[in-house]
Formats: sequence, structure tokens, C-alpha cells
Amino acid sequence: MDERRNSTWKERAHILANLCVVGLFLFPLAWMLLGAFKSQGDLLSPTPVWFFIPTLEHWHFIFDNWNVERHMVNSVIVSVATTLLTLALALPAAYGLARFPIAGKDMITFEILSLKMIPPIAAVVPLFVLTQKVGLYNTLMVLILLNTAFQLPFAILVLKSFVEEIPPEIDEAAYVDGCRPIGVLWRIILPLSVPGLICCAVFVFIFSWNEFMIANTLVGGDLRPLPPIVGLALTHRGILWGPALALGVVVLLPVLILTFTLSRYMARGMTFGAVKG
Repeated sequence: MDERRNSTWKERAHILANLCVVGLFLFPLAWMLLGAFKSQGDLLSPTPVWFFIPTLEHWHFIFDNWNVERHMVNSVIVSVATTLLTLALALPAAYGLARFPIAGKDMITFEILSLKMIPPIAAVVPLFVLTQKVGLYNTLMVLILLNTAFQLPFAILVLKSFVEEIPPEIDEAAYVDGCRPIGVLWRIILPLSVPGLICCAVFVFIFSWNEFMIANTLVGGDLRPLPPIVGLALTHRGILWGPALALGVVVLLPVLILTFTLSRYMARGMTFGAVKG
């Protein structure tokens, strides 16, 4: 009886600890959401205001003055194109590293991983000069290409682990049936890697959607995506906290919708037991 009671208390303590951790992470998001509907006076109050009359003045401001719709379209174009291009390049590379006896495979994998260690801020100035010389400065294409370059190492390593979980016997059976490597990739590896592709696509989309440094440096005017627009909240009269919080909600909402929509497709292990008999 005492052991059962102790087990019950441990479970309750575990649940309480998990709720505290979740609350700690969700509190900034909840505070941002509440602040987007507070009046300027409530936001600047020296004491936190928990009960207030909601207002839409900040939402009207950002849509009327910051052209949020146009910048959101830019973000969608850049993020979707980056995701598709990254997956199209990463899957063949992951397939090659996972299946073929390439000389220096471990070194190549390490080099790919090391590319992810380069901070974007260290490449801003060279990229600024290069994009101006090749005529890509202030275009959406430069954001798509650079985001793809920065996200490709991550995508290759993630998809490589998924391809390695696919039993090699499936490839051998396909070769016996007359498939070539490109046919195996298209007809076998691609369908069985769908969970990995979806998981990778979600992360690549989020990273591209939230990218700030490159977008703020290489693109200006109406071609900027959403994240750099938050800089408009910095004025000579101070920070426009209400519009900044409302814009933060606008930036965060598509990512949350995408994540919750595709979360059930991100489970791993769908390839086990698929060996051809």
C-alpha cells in the first residue's frame, strides 16, 4: 500500500514538474499574445496588467503602415522555395552517402557538418559584395539560394540517418528486378523516406522563415520577408512595443500551424519490416 502511494506521489510530482517546464517555455509566447491586444498605456504600465480591455489598434497599425501582407508573401515564397530546393538536393546526396562505398565518406560527412558551424554573420560582408557583383542583390532569388546553402548540410545529415534505416535488401531486390540507382532512389528510397522528408521540411521551413541576418542585409524595401520588418518598431520616439508584439504573433502563427498540422507525419520507423520476401 505504501509503495503504491509513493508511486502515485512520484507520478504526480513528475507531471507537476513537466507542467512547470512547459509553462516556463510557453509564458513568453502567452505574454507576447496578450501584449498584442493591450493598449499602449497597459503595455507601458510599471506594473504588469493582467486584466484589460482588448484592442486591435496595433493590428490595424501594422497592416495599414507596414504592408505586412506583401512581406508575408515574400516569406512564403522564400521559405517554400528553399524547402523544396533543399530537399531536392539533400535526398540524392544523403542516398549516396548512405548506400555507396565512397572514398573518404567519413571526411565528407564531417566537412558537411562543419559547414553548419559557420555563423551567418561571418559571411554577411563577403556575400554582400558577391551578390552585388553577380546581380542578385535585393532579389528573392538570393535569399532562396543562400538559405538553401545554409540549410543543406542539416538536411543531408538528417536524411542520411533516415536512408540508413531503410533495409539495404530492398535496394538489392530492386537491382535484381532491373532498377538502376536513380530508379531505386525514385521508386524505393523516396516513398520510404516520406517521414524523414516531412520532418526535415518542417525544420528547413522554420529556419528559413525565421532567418533575419541575411534577409536584413541583402534585401530591402518591399522585397523583405517578415522578420526584418520588426526593425520598423525602432523609432526616434522609442520602441513601438504593441506593433512589435503583434508582428511577432503574425510571424509565429504560420510556423505553429505548420508544425501542429504535420506533427503526426513526423514519426520515425515507418520503414521497418519492409524487406521484400
